Amino acid sequence: MGNQQSFHYEPVEGEELSTAVVTAVAEAHDEDVIEQKWLISEDINTDALDGLFQDHQLKMTLQFEADTTTVTIIADEMGYPVIKVESHR
Repeated sequence: MGNQQSFHYEPVEGEELSTAVVTAVAEAHDEDVIEQKWLISEDINTDALDGLFQDHQLKMTLQFEADTTTVTIIADEMGYPVIKVESHR
């Protein structure tokens, strides 16, 4: 098995959560967002993902496997999502 690396990404204000996940996975793999081969829509319902964490009063964690990574999204102390990507490449 290859090296496992961990990467954290905090979406910028107004950035859709699905876009932030795609960006985080690309950065974790040192790939260009546009040129990466993984398409989030093949694994995740992006509309449902974008609807999560909108009520910043919720404290939740979401974890899923995608593109040889484990993606974990955790609400910070203010309820905003922080994305952790563990690359398994």
